[in-house]
Amino acid sequence: MDTGKLRIGQLASKVAVAVSAIRYYEEEGLLGAAERTEAGYRLYDLEAVGRVQFIQRAKALGLTLRQIKQLVRSRQADTLAERAAVRHLVAHKIAETKARVSELAALEVELEGLYIRLLKAPAEACGHVGDCACWLPTEEEVMTMATEITCCGQLCCPSCSCTKGEACDCSSCSCNVK
Repeated sequence: MDTGKLRIGQLASKVAVAVSAIRYYEEEGLLGAAERTEAGYRLYDLEAVGRVQFIQRAKALGLTLRQIKQLVRSRQADTLAERAAVRHLVAHKIAETKARVSELAALEVELEGLYIRLLKAPAEACGHVGDCACWLPTEEEVMTMATEITCCGQLCCPSCSCTKGEACDCSSCSCNVK
């Protein structure tokens, strides 16, 4: 075997992906077709390492394989129109990411409110989590009570007596600022 070539298992090991993923990338045109030995083993050149790493990074950024395929094609074409199309794709991904961040921030506020409400004694009339919504906090309660369980801007345990910005020596506090 040529020393500049990698078998599929070696490539997969080098880039920490499954052999089946390498085959799939090749079938989908994300990775160039491999040479074959007389015995039928796939042989990849060292450029395949960079291509698979590029695919993995693009996936980590939230791009779909279809979008990655567009990127791969644009890298080969390198025309102004292709680059503009890729910029457009990335702009949409940025907008989607910002929307997700907003949704997660809202979820964080909701979860903090639930956490606070669960610290308080249940209502006399009910108190069965899951049976009704009386234990869910209102938005106003969330804003008011959020300061009760935070120190240093982080969620903290209910027994912690430190205030925001103050050093905390509580062993169960999530911020553990000393």
